[in-house]
Amino acid sequence: MCGIAGIVGGDPLHRAARGRAMLDALAHRGPDAQTDLATGEAWLGCTRLAIRGGDAGAQPLQTRRGHLVFNGEIYNTSELVKDLAWHGVTVSGDSDTEVVGALLDIYGIKAVDRLNGMFAVAWYDGASAWLARDPAGVKPLYYKHEGNELSFASEMRPLLGSSPAACADAISRWMLFHVAYGYETFFEGVKRVPPGGVMVFTQVDGFLRTVRTRDPSMAFSTPNPALTPERLGKVLQRAVRDARHTDPDEHCGVALSGGVDSSIVAAGLPKNTIAFHGRVDAPGCDESPHARAAANELGLDLVEVPITAEDCWRALPDVVSALEEPGAGPGSVAQWLVAKRASQDVRILFSGCGGDELFGGYARLAALLSKDGIPPAHLANYLPLFERVAGLSPADRALALLDRRTPALFQPEFVAAHPAPTEAFTEAFGAGGLETHAAAAEAEMRLTLPALLHIEDRVGMAFGVESRVPLLDRRLLRSAMRLPEEARVGPGGELKALLKSAAASMLPQSVRSRRDKMGFPLPLGDWIRGPWNAGAREILLDRRTKERGILDTVAVEAALNNTDRKHPYDRGLYAGLVLELWHRAFLDR
Repeated sequence: MCGIAGIVGGDPLHRAARGRAMLDALAHRGPDAQTDLATGEAWLGCTRLAIRGGDAGAQPLQTRRGHLVFNGEIYNTSELVKDLAWHGVTVSGDSDTEVVGALLDIYGIKAVDRLNGMFAVAWYDGASAWLARDPAGVKPLYYKHEGNELSFASEMRPLLGSSPAACADAISRWMLFHVAYGYETFFEGVKRVPPGGVMVFTQVDGFLRTVRTRDPSMAFSTPNPALTPERLGKVLQRAVRDARHTDPDEHCGVALSGGVDSSIVAAGLPKNTIAFHGRVDAPGCDESPHARAAANELGLDLVEVPITAEDCWRALPDVVSALEEPGAGPGSVAQWLVAKRASQDVRILFSGCGGDELFGGYARLAALLSKDGIPPAHLANYLPLFERVAGLSPADRALALLDRRTPALFQPEFVAAHPAPTEAFTEAFGAGGLETHAAAAEAEMRLTLPALLHIEDRVGMAFGVESRVPLLDRRLLRSAMRLPEEARVGPGGELKALLKSAAASMLPQSVRSRRDKMGFPLPLGDWIRGPWNAGAREILLDRRTKERGILDTVAVEAALNNTDRKHPYDRGLYAGLVLELWHRAFLDR
């Protein structure tokens, strides 16, 4: 695991100096080594977190056909070593970097389709630079193309230059969903390689081409009748087992909520794994009894990390800076505190991220599919959600369920300058004849999952911790893309019906009997009108914020003064707060 960066083309006199400055900005991602290489018309660099491979994993790696920098973890190296042996190539398999390099020599960039794991690959073959990401987009990769030069990095900050500017299109999308997605980042000119995407830069003419926008094998299609609970259970067990690949002496951790997804992962890990749980001491937010019960039944030591309003407030500016784009999900601050504590004991932290998006774990899916607008008994708390979308078309329902706009808190001129791309969403929803449940899962993978993975990567790597997400194994991705409706929402509105059935033998009894779902909630309204109030006022109502012309400070002040614990603008106030902090961190220079 590491941070990678590179410059191809452009001014050769300053290439190395600029590149090393990029590596300095990525030092937190790889505290064990920082190395670089100039070759031909390219400079490549890496900051390494040495989890496996020893010296064989050193980068940049020179191969027969080119040079490689690689960020990630490949889980099927034993299979790939056999593939290479068939071609007469011998590698030990201890270093996945060495395996990836050898595969690129044989298959070219198509080698990435043989990789099962999480990865961002940059490969320079002397004439072209190839960029690629894993199918789910677990590992990040950004680029900037100017004239005859391409620069790329694991994070955006190394690509910003001295005068970064905001990207209006990205902000428009964020205003609608509160997540950043698509090619454009929040920074004008800095773009992301899409999940499963491949791009190539040809240095002779300075042309950058998109080879593909996603992995072609990752497409939702007709249900697979052979995907029984027993078969999916075997895929689950193997996915977790393969993701464990590491040095025998390397202790690991797991983020454990006591819910289905994190418990599936925890159940497949060694007994010396340390479980970490973020404990929120607030009514309706405390999952610690569930985490304790699951850890006890699984035989794992549990470390409870207190998630307090004071600690979250102190961490918020650092989290906004580390994320590089304003994530309006407050759970990212709690995850930051858990990762910080975990870094004291482990360098690898497993999580159950992806299970809800792939297998139907959100109540909004049940609302989307509801025929009568009435939630099942175990989802009774979501009645307003069901009522909000009753009578709408499937596409309009899906949009309403994901729409997080709070225009009343923003200046009308700013809202008008950033129109919500609602038509683009509704046109894309269900395109290709997908059933409603499959279209919803595709939307979750396009919008929600990348945002969650972005947080997973950033909060872990900020402390030199590698986050692993076994539920996004390539085989599980393919399985999830061929589920029937009843596999996602079963009889009686049972969410993740097939996954729960498949994992029944792995899960502790305390998890199997749970009917509630929390998802790392924070008492945001109580905090904003309580311990965060003074600090929020200082930021949201000061001169700089008013002059920026984004927030309607009169409306914001009214919302801050409101004492209703379920005020409709709680999430909007948080969004405005992180957006302002983002401007201060990156644009106010």
